[in-house]
Amino acid sequence: MSRRLRFIPAILAILAFTGLIGCKPKPKTTPQVVRVLRNLNSPYGSEMDLRIVEFQITNPRMQSGKPIVVQTVEMRDYPDLLKNHFGKDVNADLVILDAPSDADLNASVKADMPHAVNICAAVKACPTEVPALVPSSDSADSKEAAQKFLDALQKQP
Repeated sequence: MSRRLRFIPAILAILAFTGLIGCKPKPKTTPQVVRVLRNLNSPYGSEMDLRIVEFQITNPRMQSGKPIVVQTVEMRDYPDLLKNHFGKDVNADLVILDAPSDADLNASVKADMPHAVNICAAVKACPTEVPALVPSSDSADSKEAAQKFLDALQKQP
């Protein structure tokens, strides 16, 4: 009898191990990042920061259920960013301009201006026009996520 009891812990350990093999961790869903190109030093920059936080706390998701995360493209020299870097070594899913005339700094942004929407109410900059647009060169997932954020910006806070 004592001989059988000696194997019980080993048998229990084997059963526990084989039971845990079947438990696989749920794969983590990587979020869809919306990269936003904007002037960090604009007069309504702090208001835009607030709108980004408000959007994030709603736990936004794509139709597939994938979470959406907003990230600002960090570069201090906004005119240089638009003129020399955007579309070359810097890409973004959403472009927020200080004024419609800023589109003249970049040919691809200027080409997409007919699709721009005015988000002045979102950043409390009215009557100034604050154009925002989703560049036409993005992937379908990037466009969907960026459009969700843009739709949220079009609503008054």
